[in-house]
Order: sequence, then structure tokens, then C-alpha cells
Amino acid sequence: MSQSVDRARRELESLGYEILEFDSPQGRTISFNYEMETGSHKGEHVRVGVSFQEEGYPEYPPHWVHVSPPINDGRGGVAETYTCSDGREWLAMSRPPGDIWDRLPTKHMSAYIREHLRRVWSDV
Repeated sequence: MSQSVDRARRELESLGYEILEFDSPQGRTISFNYEMETGSHKGEHVRVGVSFQEEGYPEYPPHWVHVSPPINDGRGGVAETYTCSDGREWLAMSRPPGDIWDRLPTKHMSAYIREHLRRVWSDV
């Protein structure tokens, strides 16, 4: 088991999220129900997942943002659709939050959601 995944999962559970874990093409993925807070999909409920490119969380944050049903943020870069073993279709996008993560005084999944996920969906 990944220590990064385990720690991020515990942090999300402490925030009240029910977590489902699964294996994706980008590695072990932690997913939770999420209400879009910004952008043209504001108020919609989706399933969001995160996965890591490297170990070492919280120093190294989740690199991949997964969303089901697939909603592309249109920012280009690596984006891959796939279907999970339960039949759910996902889109995984390479969206590392390094530019904001390095400036945060506290690196925690609450900050990842507040700062990074809101930004990902703000222009969609």
C-alpha cells in the first residue's frame, strides 16, 4: 500500500468524505463525491479522484485529477479516458498543483480541494 494514498485517504475521511479506492491507469486512485463549486458546472455533483505520480505526500501532492462522468477542463496536456471495473467512465487529467502547493503554509487535502480543485473547474 502507498503511504501517500493512505495519508490522503485519512485526511479526506477526516473531512467527512466517503472514499472509494480503485486501480486506474495512473495508479491507486482515491475518489469521493464532489459538488462543483465554480465554473459552468457549478452545483453539479460528480465523482472526483486523485492519484499520485510519486510518493512523499504531503510534500508531493496528487498529480492526477480524475472525474466521472468525464468533464474535460480544456487546458490541454495529458488527459485520458478509461472505464473502471464497475463500468464507470472516468477522465484522468495531469493537473499537478505545484505552483500553489509550494506556497501553502499547511499541505493537507482540505487545501488541495479549496485551492486546486476549485481552480481546475473555475473556467470549465
